[in-house]
Amino acid sequence: MASSPDKLRTASSVGALREVTIDDIIKSLLDLFATLGVDASHFAKRVAKLDSVTLDSRRMYSHAAAIGELLTAWYEDTQYLDKSGNPLPIRMNGNRTSFAQLANRVVPNLDARWLLSQLERVRAVAIDENRLIHIKMRSLPVYEDKRLATQHTLTSLEGFIRTLRHNLDSAPSNSEQLFHRIAWNGEFSSKDLPKLKIRMKRNGQNFLESCDNWMTHKSKSSARISKRRNKLLQVSIGVYMSIDRPPRL
Repeated sequence: MASSPDKLRTASSVGALREVTIDDIIKSLLDLFATLGVDASHFAKRVAKLDSVTLDSRRMYSHAAAIGELLTAWYEDTQYLDKSGNPLPIRMNGNRTSFAQLANRVVPNLDARWLLSQLERVRAVAIDENRLIHIKMRSLPVYEDKRLATQHTLTSLEGFIRTLRHNLDSAPSNSEQLFHRIAWNGEFSSKDLPKLKIRMKRNGQNFLESCDNWMTHKSKSSARISKRRNKLLQVSIGVYMSIDRPPRL
């Protein structure tokens, strides 16, 4: 979700932006099953004829990602930070450091007032009595909102499938394979689960912010390179935890 003042993601550079749908997931699964030699022709017929080339040409970009990019930009752009490096409260409109200016630069496809309403709805920002907008968090709590949670999950599933497809199609070497590792434990005590969640939240957040900051720095550098020499990619990094709960007796 990185962004910068030299942001390269615009409507003209990436084509039509759209959200990931159930059809996208089913289509990706069908393509994966075909690669694995699994016969899945008896289900999901309504998406079997989707044109993969057309789908791939339209970059998948959810509203959750857009909101997250704006939060990141607010924390990264020095124009929006105080002397201690903390995000400044800003007004909706203004000459330089306004919410509208930030939104129009980072996510020009979305209406700034709609974006502000979404951030306020999920309590990522607060507006005081002087109409100053205060940012409350760097990362979006997508699972506090059903619509954002659904879109976030579909986007993550699509990314996970793409990672698997890439690793299946590429040479099994560190230079070709995308990173994919899992820590698994089949005898983990339920009483330690709260501690594990805290550990995941703390360390996972730090890891993602470190990667985000690094990508932001590289994005600023790449903005100075000709687009003909620098192919732009959409990259995502995620951390997740799953629990296989035993059936109730």
